[in-house]
Amino acid sequence: MESITGKVLRTFPQDTNTDEIISGKYKYDELDLNKLAVHTFESLDPDFYADSQRTKGQIIVAAPNFGCGSSREQAPQVLKACGVACIVAESFARIFYRNGFNIGLPLIECAGIAEKTHEGDELRINFEEGVVENLTAGETYNFSPIPSFMQELLDAGGLLGYLRAKGGYE
Repeated sequence: MESITGKVLRTFPQDTNTDEIISGKYKYDELDLNKLAVHTFESLDPDFYADSQRTKGQIIVAAPNFGCGSSREQAPQVLKACGVACIVAESFARIFYRNGFNIGLPLIECAGIAEKTHEGDELRINFEEGVVENLTAGETYNFSPIPSFMQELLDAGGLLGYLRAKGGYE
């Protein structure tokens, strides 16, 4: 994956946790991610799901420590099911970060991004060069490029796809 272009759907504050992304009360009642996705961010932003369905390939921006809290793997899964193409945050909780790559959802850490972008801004993210271009504002922001082995996970659609491609999973 060389680059993606999409609009900022939402910007979330520091320490947005996995229970705010998808409440634990739904964890065992619904296994279909497309049905579970309807409840994404419902406690913080009841319009999130409906807005996410208007356009595919949107981008979420977040302040530091996005995805903190439990190791609930459904949190990145429902975001992907909503059509989120990428999350750009100042930092991620480590388990959320790894879970995102495991399902093929690109996560980018970019200093100060939450203050530099706004809802509706169009961003182009070049993964190989480590550049976020804000096409709306005419600005660029640098980040450390994704390591090649993590990029391979994204290119394969996640860890299971990677293992299938490499012959390590049946």
